[in-house]
Order: sequence, then structure tokens, then C-alpha cells
Amino acid sequence: MEIKQIISLKTKYMDMKNKNLNTTSMIFLIMKSFVSFEVAFFSFLLSTLLVISQSANAAEQSLDRIAAVVNNDIVMLSSVLQQAKRLKAVFPDSADKKLIKRALEQLVLVKIQIQRARELGITIDDVMLNRTIEGIATKNKLSLADFKKALQREGFEYSTFREEIRNRLMIDALKQRQSRIHSKISEQEVTDLIFSQATKLNKDAEYHLQDILIPAPNGISLAQFNSARKQSQQLRQQLLKQKDFATDGLSSNDLSWKKSDELPLAYRRVLSLMGVGEISPVVHDSKGFHILKLVEKRGGSNNLQVQVNARHILIADRSNKGRQKANKLRQQLLSGGDFATLATINSADTNSAINGGELGWSSPSSYVPAFASIVKTAPIKAISKPVKTEFGWHIIQVLERKMVDKSREALRASARAILSKKKNKNDYETWLQGIRDEAFIEYRIKL
Repeated sequence: MEIKQIISLKTKYMDMKNKNLNTTSMIFLIMKSFVSFEVAFFSFLLSTLLVISQSANAAEQSLDRIAAVVNNDIVMLSSVLQQAKRLKAVFPDSADKKLIKRALEQLVLVKIQIQRARELGITIDDVMLNRTIEGIATKNKLSLADFKKALQREGFEYSTFREEIRNRLMIDALKQRQSRIHSKISEQEVTDLIFSQATKLNKDAEYHLQDILIPAPNGISLAQFNSARKQSQQLRQQLLKQKDFATDGLSSNDLSWKKSDELPLAYRRVLSLMGVGEISPVVHDSKGFHILKLVEKRGGSNNLQVQVNARHILIADRSNKGRQKANKLRQQLLSGGDFATLATINSADTNSAINGGELGWSSPSSYVPAFASIVKTAPIKAISKPVKTEFGWHIIQVLERKMVDKSREALRASARAILSKKKNKNDYETWLQGIRDEAFIEYRIKL
């Protein structure tokens, strides 16, 4: 969930003074302001930060003792009570006993994760830690010095705060490590998610389709049904190899233009991942087995991107001498020299030199800025003047340029990201429960 921009910590502090808020409310608002730094990382900082306020009353300090033993570490009662106070600000209607129990469990899980991170050799150096804390201060429109003062005014030990931020970074690194191990998403899972959203994805689209039907109406025998399915699969393979969308004995039906909501759901699903000119997988409905060809499409989601097919000659010398050599080669090309031959002999880019300098179809954004600027705007077949990049001097020729609909790739990438996020969360929680079950935990307080 996206977190709205919040006002600066300094403004919040003055507001709290003016309103005479109590210490617990002030601490809660300060902790809430930290969340604005990085949503993915600080989304649950509020519920796990273990800093202890210096302003805690003397009675509470006198009650401080061990609340739980977690392997070779401990959780103090004062930390649990401070955590419960912060939870009370979030869940004001919850019973105190329930909040204390929840706070204790949260702190136990933090201890377990930090211990495992250290076992795996995960460390956060001071450089990364300093940058993170400076980023928190900057997001709250404060200098680091003013940020420290703001913490001190509210009774927060900066050194304790600093180490807890280090712990949060360690836990984040631990999560990333586990996600890399368990992040495999199958292509079928991606396809299934897209199909489930087909109606929404195709809402405003219109399609010009051709349809070949292999009849398999309701009531036929199982043998006839299987025969029709096998025939449709063989026919599709045949159609993929030929130019015409037709076959002996079966004629294609031109459906002309149809709005998305006029088509069966089975059609909309496969159309979600089809490009113009492509042939669909076999689609089954009450009439039988269909093979569709998408002739044209209009409306709906389009993600058109420029693609260029270019070639170049690279002189891997960024000095003026390299530029002079590039200029001589350019003059040879302008005088009728063969680009492919000169690239093969002279280009320092050995990967493309063996192909006459050709780089193949690609998006301009895949190149360094100076090179990308030329391939986006240069006239087709023109020989560019020498272009300097970090690699040296280039002579560039754009052979072709076209617009390509990347909607399908973007859609699959988006679906994969959604599945990965969900899978990583579920996998991590399962893994965390596993290492918690393995840990030695002794509760020293009764709840």
C-alpha cells in the first residue's frame, strides 16, 4: 500500500508541543514519520523498533527484568512494555494483556531473525547504516544534527536507534536472501494469473478474428471427443507452419470486428497474450475446439515501443587519435566502402564485428545515452559522424526502425512481480515459523 507524504518531523514536534500530547503519542508520531523513508523497508518499523525511551517513568524501570530468553539472547520487560505502548496507539481498543503478549512475540521474532542473519554472515557496515539514517533525516527535511536533537528531545538514545536501524537492515537482507532461494515462478502460474484477469485487461479492446472450428458438440462419445481434440491440436501445428489460415475440409470463419464483451470468456483469455497475426492455442467451448487468428486489434492496453536494427564500428580509443581514425573510416563509407567489411576488419566490438557490425533489433534505451540518441533520430541508412561514448568512438548506421507492441511482455512482467511478492511473503513466513520452532525460547513472564 502506498504511504502518503507526511510533514516533516520538526513540524510534527511543534504541533505535539502545542497540543500538549503525552510522551507515548509523541513517540508514536515520530516513529510513524520514519515510515516515509522507504515503504518496502520501513512498513513495519513501527511494530518492531525496540528503542527504549529515556523518559520512561521510574516505576517502570524498577520493574525491568528478563521477559524471555531466545537462544543465547534475552528480551527485557521494559522493551516489551515500550512496544506495547506503541501498539496501543495503533490498536487503542485492544486489551493491555493482549497487546503485551503481541509485543513480546514480535520482539522474540526480531531476535530470532537477527540471530539467523548473523549465522549466515549478513552484516551491515557503517557506510550503509549512515546513508540510511541520513536518508530518514532528509525525508523528514532535517539535517542529521537536527534529527539527533529531535530524538533526544523525545528521550530516544541515538546510539540505540542506530543499532535498531542496523537490525532492520539485517532483517531486510535476510528476507532478500530467502526470496532469491524460493523465488521460482512458473510460466504457467504467470499465464493463469493473466487469464484470471482477462475481462478487466481486455475491457476496452476490439478484435478482428478468424476462427476455425472442429465440431465436438455436447452428447458425443468420449472417443469422438478425444478424436476432435487430437485433430484440433494437429491442425494448429499445421497452421503455425503455413502462411494461409485455412485447411482442407475446414474453412475459417471471419468474425469481423468484435468488442471484448461480445466474445466468450475463453476467447478473451487467450487474446490477453496474443499479438496481431498470431494463432491461438486450442480453445474449447460447447461447440467444439476453436483455433483463432488475431487479424487486427484496436483499443485496450497498448505499450508501443521503438525498436531499431542498427550496426556500428567501434574505435576503442577515446582520444583525438581515435576520432581521426573514425573520421577516416566514415569517409571510406561515404565513398562507397562496404560497412560490413570495414566493421569486420576495424571494429573493437568483436561480438558485433563478426556480423558486419550488426547489433540486431533492440530498444534505444538499452544503449548508453549518446549512442541511444543517434539510433532514435538518425535517418535510415545514414552514416553518422563519430559519436563518443565511454567505450570509444562509434560510427553508426540505422538499418531499420519500427514500433513494437510490448504489452504482452509488460503484462507478463507485472504478473510475475505480483506472484513473486505473494510467494516470497508466504515462503518467508513459513520459513520464519520453521526457525522459530527450532529456537530455544523460555518465557519468564506469565501472560
